[in-house]
Amino acid sequence: MSSIKEGFLTVPGGKAWYRIVGNDRPGIPLVTLHGGPGAPHDYLEPLEGLADERPVIFYDQLGCGNSERPDDLALWNNGRFIDELLKVQEGLGLTKIHLMGQSWGTLLAGEYMLREKPQHVCSLILSGPFFSASRWLADQQNYLTGLPEEIQTVVRQAEAMKEFDSPSLSRGDARVL
Repeated sequence: MSSIKEGFLTVPGGKAWYRIVGNDRPGIPLVTLHGGPGAPHDYLEPLEGLADERPVIFYDQLGCGNSERPDDLALWNNGRFIDELLKVQEGLGLTKIHLMGQSWGTLLAGEYMLREKPQHVCSLILSGPFFSASRWLADQQNYLTGLPEEIQTVVRQAEAMKEFDSPSLSRGDARVL
């Protein structure tokens, strides 16, 4: 079984939680950037299967999952998230990585690659890329039309009232989420 290492790293604005599966493996580590922003890393855990050859690194971006949740609205910008990624790499002593972004994480990965031009990134993997907010919104509206009418109604009502944390969106009987 692969060794696992967990902890917290100081990043701009607070402390970010990380988990390394296969910490004892010799391969070039895979660093994962989860979706959201605001979604935790946990849906990416099936990637732990890659830890038989290399360390697989998960971290919850500040404000979600196991990481701290500061109230400072000035922290929520792409530049700070890139600085956070830099601090994670520095804190873990990563000199070579494979970088995988999923959904919002692809936007972060793309901006990181363009801004930092990192020489230590051996490969870039973009899963379910999010590079256009207008395209993403159009896709979500299209997906919504494929759901049962009662669920579409619940979602549209919540959107109209701007109640995105509405219990009706996550009720088991509505089967929305």
